[in-house]
Amino acid sequence: MILNADKIEIANESKIIFPLLEEAIKAADPYPKLLDALEFFKKNDKNRKIVIAVGKAAPRMFEPLKKVADVRFAVSNVKIESGLQAGHPYPDFNSYEAARIVYNILKNTGPQDLIIFLISGGASSLLGDYVVGPERLKLITRQLMNAGSNIYELNTVRKHLSYLKGGRAAKITEAKIYAYIVSDVIGDDLSTIASGLTAPDNTTFDDAINVLNKYNVNDEIVLDILKHPERYGLSETVKSDEFPNERVQNIIICKNSDAIAAAAKKANELGLNAISLGTIVSGEAKTEALRLYSYLNDAHEHTAIISGGEPVVKVKGNGKGGRNQEFVLSLVNLLKKGEVVASVGTDGIDGPTDAAGAVADWTTMDRARKLNIDPLYYLANNDSYSFFEKVNGLIKTGPTGTNVMDVQIMIKL
Repeated sequence: MILNADKIEIANESKIIFPLLEEAIKAADPYPKLLDALEFFKKNDKNRKIVIAVGKAAPRMFEPLKKVADVRFAVSNVKIESGLQAGHPYPDFNSYEAARIVYNILKNTGPQDLIIFLISGGASSLLGDYVVGPERLKLITRQLMNAGSNIYELNTVRKHLSYLKGGRAAKITEAKIYAYIVSDVIGDDLSTIASGLTAPDNTTFDDAINVLNKYNVNDEIVLDILKHPERYGLSETVKSDEFPNERVQNIIICKNSDAIAAAAKKANELGLNAISLGTIVSGEAKTEALRLYSYLNDAHEHTAIISGGEPVVKVKGNGKGGRNQEFVLSLVNLLKKGEVVASVGTDGIDGPTDAAGAVADWTTMDRARKLNIDPLYYLANNDSYSFFEKVNGLIKTGPTGTNVMDVQIMIKL
């Protein structure tokens, strides 16, 4: 599963971390968890079944349930059968076309139909159901992300520029909805995953304005939309008291804690004492790395400390990298003999790079010195990819077919 394991340069004993990372990603595979759903829907021959898969995990989720679909459509960030490949993390033309198709499918269903939504992270970008065009949405998304906004804040803005998200997709149709969901947010909040296509939402237009103000995003057109939504054909997101709970069932089938538990189990099998901290990582990558490293400092030998979540990066430089690579880079000059650290995105994508994350141990700094490169310089420039490319510390998995945020593993051998 780690495609370049033989090219990664760390001490041989440090490579014990690889099977832990692989088990974490494997545990988040949605395919086997949808087989029971397949059998359930096979037995239902009375209703027309519409399968709609949206998100980074769409191809893997779509595979078992396409067999029961009378109508089917999917959109993902990779090529997919019966669907479109669209833009992520920023929407493109195909994102808007995908949203149009989904909207029309929903509008042409009725109470006699059964809709099977397969939802995973990334759908907020992949479904371009926005009242502003892709370039403007890309601009404000980039500004918010680079300023360090978290996924709750970012999706609060997205939901209030949308006509499908914030529970609106569930209101467009009168059909029965089963939504199978791969969670990529801390706390598994249904209103935040994929911006809440099939869940009620308690945020408001004022909340969205407050997010933009907090991060000094001053787009006059977007602010006008949020202040006067009725002028643009928008209404408030669907609140709990008006949501059609009687015909919508949301089922989370994969989450970050599954990945953490699998990594911990593998660590124990390999003779390590596993300590699971849970899904706790949400702050700035550099700060979170130092916080978690304090646990490693206090740990006994033969201990693996495992956590998950999704840190953010405040971009101040002009380098290339991702939050997982920056997390590991923050610790390179601190690692002592016998210490190894890795952080990966379970979707196989870390920022705008071809890496899932990075790994480092006490030998990484030795290689950096021989190359005359300073990890702190690369950290200041947000250029973690370039650093790990030089020291052969990038982890590459390719798209994994799932997305349950990130997993961080620290081991004291």
